[in-house]
Amino acid sequence: MHDDDIPHRRRCGLLVVIPGLLLGLLMSGCSAIERHHEALLVLGDLAAGEGPSRLKARTPTPNRERLAYVVEERRYVADLYHPPASHRGTLILVHGLTEAGRHDPRLMAFAQTLARAGFTVLVPELDGLRHFSVGTREVQGIADAIRHASAELPMARQGPALAAISFATGPALLAAMQPDTAHRVRFVIAVGGYYDLTDLLRYATTGEDRGGVGLQAPPPHRDVRWVMLRSQLHHLEDADDRARLDAIARRRLAGDEASDHGVAEMGPQGKALYELVTNRDPARVTSLIEALPSSLLDQFNALDLTARDLGSLKARLVLVHGPDDRVIPISHSRRLRDALPSHQAQLFEAEGLGHVEVSSNWRDGWTLWRAIHHVLKLGEDKGTSR
Repeated sequence: MHDDDIPHRRRCGLLVVIPGLLLGLLMSGCSAIERHHEALLVLGDLAAGEGPSRLKARTPTPNRERLAYVVEERRYVADLYHPPASHRGTLILVHGLTEAGRHDPRLMAFAQTLARAGFTVLVPELDGLRHFSVGTREVQGIADAIRHASAELPMARQGPALAAISFATGPALLAAMQPDTAHRVRFVIAVGGYYDLTDLLRYATTGEDRGGVGLQAPPPHRDVRWVMLRSQLHHLEDADDRARLDAIARRRLAGDEASDHGVAEMGPQGKALYELVTNRDPARVTSLIEALPSSLLDQFNALDLTARDLGSLKARLVLVHGPDDRVIPISHSRRLRDALPSHQAQLFEAEGLGHVEVSSNWRDGWTLWRAIHHVLKLGEDKGTSR
């Protein structure tokens, strides 16, 4: 496979950023040049996705193994990606909201890239995220993956790293703050993650980024409110309300803008959630959240990072976020960074990202390259938790 197989726009973007990257190589010490070059190869592989790249041409395809494990009688399945040469330890990769779960093609391509870079990559199947539901059971599932990796996987004495995507950021950080996991996790990577759930709901439903630039924020993606609706349905006690709201969300996600049939037949819990998701007034968001059923409100509060003592997080935190993210505004990563000691969290504001996907318009390949280089270096370091 050749460079001509790469789409033209991506090749042009790479040609724009390569001079700056080469300058960075020349300015660094000789001992770091190899890692700088490897970061450039990883960057190209992320852009290529499942397509050809120089990294793929230089490294064997990582072996993917199905793994079953048990933690305190809780059973899990996962995919384990074995690198050609494991020299950066184990990394647990948590997928976002996707029905394909650990077999989402984009996630699999990402795991392959990380494995080619020297990480042993564990991708646990989290049923909640696969069924578009987010709650404390996902926190337990990720914490159990940390426990298993620490005890059983290569380089376990160093402790695993953790990478989370989008809405999985909160559960991943909470899992890394458990009393028995906090000192095991070496570092956490959060791509396009959230911090304040109330502000996130406000942005998704009304367009106001209260923790950032207010109503000057880029308009939210039209599907975000319906994705968030589906993520909370399992907390409703009324099965009929769950079914009606799921049908509404699926129709809207499919592009059907017709009236929402079934709202009049809903009980008070279903109507409260529907009213929150369809509200357009920023001033009403807090009161609408408080009107949610207690089962849903308890889970909402449990996953809200603003309500948690982040001092329990001992791992280094690497935040990567696109400035024009229309799913979760970049203000969330900025606030999360500011909530931790300055030496513990580092934010890379990468214009080469939309929400969590690498853009074909590589306007900011430099920042993405810096983020990748930072992660590769952390993978090599011993004892990176504080």
